[in-house]
Amino acid sequence: MVRSIQIVPVLLVLLLASVVRSQTPPECGVIDVEGPTEVEANTQAVFKVKISGPIHTTKPEFKWVASVGTITAGQGTNEMTLDTTGLGGQVVTVTVGLSGTPQGCKDSASKTINVQAAALTCNRPFDDYGDIRFGDEKARLDNFAVQLSNQSLSSGQILMYAGQETFKDETAERLARAKSYLVDVREIDPNRIAITDCDFTQELRIQLYIVPAGVAPLSCDNSIQIPFSEVKFTKPRPKSAKKR
Repeated sequence: MVRSIQIVPVLLVLLLASVVRSQTPPECGVIDVEGPTEVEANTQAVFKVKISGPIHTTKPEFKWVASVGTITAGQGTNEMTLDTTGLGGQVVTVTVGLSGTPQGCKDSASKTINVQAAALTCNRPFDDYGDIRFGDEKARLDNFAVQLSNQSLSSGQILMYAGQETFKDETAERLARAKSYLVDVREIDPNRIAITDCDFTQELRIQLYIVPAGVAPLSCDNSIQIPFSEVKFTKPRPKSAKKR
């Protein structure tokens, strides 16, 4: 009987210790994002994760997300590069998530930056790209639409040069598709969007311009055009490929 009475206090101590451990919050590291608070449009901005304290994993995994813009490098690492092309005048939030943190600890951090509006110049394109998928092109057109909305007295102009290898009516189709997206999806006044067929060059090229009020539409660059005799017409792409 005496032995059993002595065991009871020991069990109570162990039980209390277990309760205390379960109620003790985990030791958490502090996650932060280092980077600029303001950048110029059409530049590359670099952001880096800063961790203070334990992260409880030997191989942390990072997942970056940007509210707008394109992550061009560093996805999955502790340093990310964001392309701010076409983001002039916008506020961008970048967020990084970290795997392996204890339950109850913060596993993400964000940073907000201001992208300075690019100066409007009628001889420099707002954006310039080649034969990209339509999903990627829509992102470029989204940024174009935002800038047009911010510059309500200006108009937009889309110039397209078909590549040396092209198919009949490719330029007309792609220009119409781009304008339709801006008008029907982004609700830009169709009278504010001009489209221009610039014939042919070595590689397909599309340029987006913001044209200030009172400035005449831009002309095509004759110096990069190739003669019609060098153009090779192919069969139209399948419908699935046209949505590239």
